[in-house]
This record gives sequence, structure tokens and C-alpha cells, in this order.
Amino acid sequence: MSKSKSNTLTFEETLIQSKGRAFVFDDGDLRTLHFDGNSIQSAMSISSPDRLILTYTQAMMAFLLFNPAPAHILLIGLGGGSLAKYCYQKLPDTCITVVELDKDVIALRDVFHVQKDDHRFQVIQSDALDFIETTSEKFDFILHDGFVADGLAPALSTESFYQSCHQVLCEGGALISNLWGNHEVLFKIMLCLHTIFDEQLWWCNARNSLNRILISGKNIDVNMTQSGFSGNAALLDGQHQFSFSDIARRLHTTTGKSRADFDAFASNYLCAA
Repeated sequence: MSKSKSNTLTFEETLIQSKGRAFVFDDGDLRTLHFDGNSIQSAMSISSPDRLILTYTQAMMAFLLFNPAPAHILLIGLGGGSLAKYCYQKLPDTCITVVELDKDVIALRDVFHVQKDDHRFQVIQSDALDFIETTSEKFDFILHDGFVADGLAPALSTESFYQSCHQVLCEGGALISNLWGNHEVLFKIMLCLHTIFDEQLWWCNARNSLNRILISGKNIDVNMTQSGFSGNAALLDGQHQFSFSDIARRLHTTTGKSRADFDAFASNYLCAA
């Protein structure tokens, strides 16, 4: 890779200097976060740092179709702060708690223009499972984007972790999970969530991406969601630079389906994706 105007080092040179720690690379107007040389963990427009560039982050905002004005959301994984910054900007009445284990990632928050902690925004260095198991807070939504260099953090994709998430959600809330992996891994996680969340499960692909976004609901009024999606999407489309109507149209669900129906729906979806 050739040197960019924003960097004095090539990507390969920057990777070597990182010595296995999280690092940042600039290429023109694009600033990216990496854990290794294989994938991008987060991306930011330097000229427009609050904009959501990666389509999976846009798809994770689908929780607003269920409730456009949440009181408190929990983000698992800070990364480059894309979702944290966007929620802070677009949801001025919402409290936002971010849990991030890696101190090196937190140390890069200024580089990615993540706002300082204040009365409604807080970044906590902690193991997410420890935090969820000990917190006294309840959350309207949990945005789960906890990755390590080679994929999903293993401790954050277990039955016990998902059970703990269910317990700290408010009634009518939801867990929004960014997933990536092969069909066997994804099916196992989808089945686990379908069971723990009493068969309330929605999902979609992120556009032009291998990421799958799962929404696991805690006693959501299903009748309300079917009629409310289109109305909320039309309202949200006027407030954001990406299409909630498109996301709503692409949502699949096995909500209220039996195990046999789930197996058929989920298998067909994963094979076709």
C-alpha cells in the first residue's frame, strides 16, 4: 500500500509498529481502527466524524424502529465510537453507557472525536459480562458490538451472557447484536437468542456486508411492531442520512414461531444470504 497524504507510514509499517495493539490508520478522509492487518474494526470520515460510514452500524440503529426515544442504552464495545457518537448526537434525551475492555481502544477516543463523559454519556473500562452481572441499571436497548481480532469475543456469545443481557433489559427492550461468522456459528447463536428471548427475534443483513444484525426482544408488543415499523421508519427517514424504511423492509422474523418453523426460516435465510 502506498503512503497517503494523512500518514507518513504505510499501513504495513503502521501494523508492525503497533506490536499487536489497536492502531489507527488514515487514508485521505478515512480514518480506520484495526486490531490486526486483516480487517477494519471501525471507520470514520475525518471531515464528518459523527456520520455512520459502515453499513452494519446503520443497520444496528434499527432499534429506533421499536422505540424512537429510548431513555437509556448500553453499548458493548467502543471501537472507534461510531455508534456512541451517533447516538449522542441524534438522541439528545438518551443516556448512553459504553463498556469497553481494551484500555488501548479507550485511549484512542480523542483520535476518533468521541465526546467527553458528561451527565448522559459515560465510557467504562470493564469486562462486559462482569458489568452486566453487577449493574443495578436497566436499559431500553443493548447494542452488542464486542469483537476481538479474529471475530466475536467468545465470552460475549454464550448462553449465560445472553441470559444476563435479558435480565438487565427493560420490558419492551431489545438486545441488538452485530454478528459475523459461518452458518453453523450464526445458527447456534440465533437459536440461543430465539430460546432465551421467548421466540422474539428479528434479523437482517447489513448492505454490502457479511455482518448480520439480530434484534432480540424482551416482551415487545408484536402487534405494535408490525403496524408501527412503517410509521416510525417514515419519521426516522427524515432525521437520518440513511433509510430506515429500507432496513424495515429487509427485517426477517421468527417471532412467535415454533422451533421447527425457526429451524426452517433460519436455515433458509443463512443459506440464501
